[in-house]
Amino acid sequence: MQSRGSCGCLLVLLTVLLTPVLVPAQSGPTESELRAIVGSARLEGLRWPEFARDRSILQRLYESTAYAPLWLDRGRPIPQARDAIAALRDADAKGLDPRDYDADVLGEQAQRLAADGEVPPSALARFDAALSIAVVRLISDLHVGRVNPRSLHLGYDVDAKKSELTALAYDTIRYGRIREGIDAVEASFTQRRLLQAQLARYRQLARDVSLAPVELRPTIRPGDPLGAASPLAHWLVALGDLAADVPVSPAYEGALVEAVQRFQLHHGLAPDGVIGAATAKALAVPAAARVRQIELALERLRWLPVLERGRAVFVNVPAFEVVAFDDIGAGKAPVLQMSVVVGRAFRTETPFFTGAMETVVFAPYWNVPRSIVRKEILPRLRKDPAYLAAQEMEIVSVGRVLAPTADAIERLAQGGAELRQRPGPQNALGRVKFLFPNAYRAYMHDTPARHLFERTQRDFSHGCIRLADAAALARWVLAGEGWDAARVDDMLAATRETFVPLRHPIPVVIAYATAVAHLDGTIAFYDDIYGHDAALERALDGGFRYLR
Repeated sequence: MQSRGSCGCLLVLLTVLLTPVLVPAQSGPTESELRAIVGSARLEGLRWPEFARDRSILQRLYESTAYAPLWLDRGRPIPQARDAIAALRDADAKGLDPRDYDADVLGEQAQRLAADGEVPPSALARFDAALSIAVVRLISDLHVGRVNPRSLHLGYDVDAKKSELTALAYDTIRYGRIREGIDAVEASFTQRRLLQAQLARYRQLARDVSLAPVELRPTIRPGDPLGAASPLAHWLVALGDLAADVPVSPAYEGALVEAVQRFQLHHGLAPDGVIGAATAKALAVPAAARVRQIELALERLRWLPVLERGRAVFVNVPAFEVVAFDDIGAGKAPVLQMSVVVGRAFRTETPFFTGAMETVVFAPYWNVPRSIVRKEILPRLRKDPAYLAAQEMEIVSVGRVLAPTADAIERLAQGGAELRQRPGPQNALGRVKFLFPNAYRAYMHDTPARHLFERTQRDFSHGCIRLADAAALARWVLAGEGWDAARVDDMLAATRETFVPLRHPIPVVIAYATAVAHLDGTIAFYDDIYGHDAALERALDGGFRYLR
């Protein structure tokens, strides 16, 4: 009886043996033309002629055929060439632009090659190389994204995924598995599929000339007269917030107010039904702008590592929300969802990266960052020597607590001592914190400042992530370690700092998405609070100068 591993190897071997391999016909003059194109890393006539970033992949592909064409047989396009062009033309469904891959130009060239009798070797080589470049670019863009996040000063590392590109392109092209290979390189997240469905929907809305966003003058309250009730209703029907058969009166009331409340919920606004400045601004955003938000959200998903199965935690900063999944690959709704407070926009912004939660700390000390000590604590302390005692803080040097004398305060000011806040009701970290090692020293934690969660825009922290229900997250995290809720609650009531290492670390993603699609067919849009959407758009405007 074979083991599961040996069966798997046999299945892979049979798949490779039975898969039709592209066996290009030899063509002497075409071979030298292809060598010259690949060697120059430039092909005039493409939208983006330079392909230096992908030359090594092209070399591997063509060396495997001794520089015979990959997509032609006796000068005619093979079926896989038609599949590849169809995939390039379908790039828009994935949030990309088919023009970046010369899809229509290649389609027209393929038709001419199929009809013409005698074609010069140079034309054959140019077509074959152009199609190879386009497919490699598409695979790269779908697998790791178009823009390197490092160029935007974001902490995502796509190097591991980039190292996979040669094998992915080789397997897709040389074994003729064009559609399957291109589909396989995309992010496996359910969110990607949901966003792509919403992208198709919003593109249709953007093409509908009968539709337009509504420009309203705030403030409009329930019961107020509303001359624009009909166009408002028409727009809300298109967005899915109002049923099409609901009668509308020339007043802002009833079903129209309820539809606006649903709209507010989907746009990160307080669902009070009042059309204030923020709601009016959101109602005036055209569908084409929402299309762009979805495209940018899809781009950022490509930066993330592959997370196929198991538990995972995602923080979405523009949504001021954290979600937790029992199985990220199951395609189900999150099992935990709560509000968060994040870093102040343009001052102490929350960093973006991926990590692994390794430790839960109960009754934590707050080791006050040096920047906060210098800018906030020392000025108060010098005015009021009793400040430390009132805040349950203490000066520490080499593990020893110092009396709050003038000398100790001066040592703190010079960086020879540190400041920390003792566990307790006033502690800024609350009852528990969650550590996932990173270069930014960022983490998630409880907080005594409960009033901040009543606001819709919650960027108030120094960069760390404050949780609306840290106890619920602690119960969920430690349930995977065999803890029951009562044991967690006992630890939440403790007053002595206790570190609990996790035997099963949990992936953590600090994300930035202003468009989030849901399993119920709805989509939520959020403000670009840190300006990252604008920065990503500027980078994308650079064309194929940007990735590696």
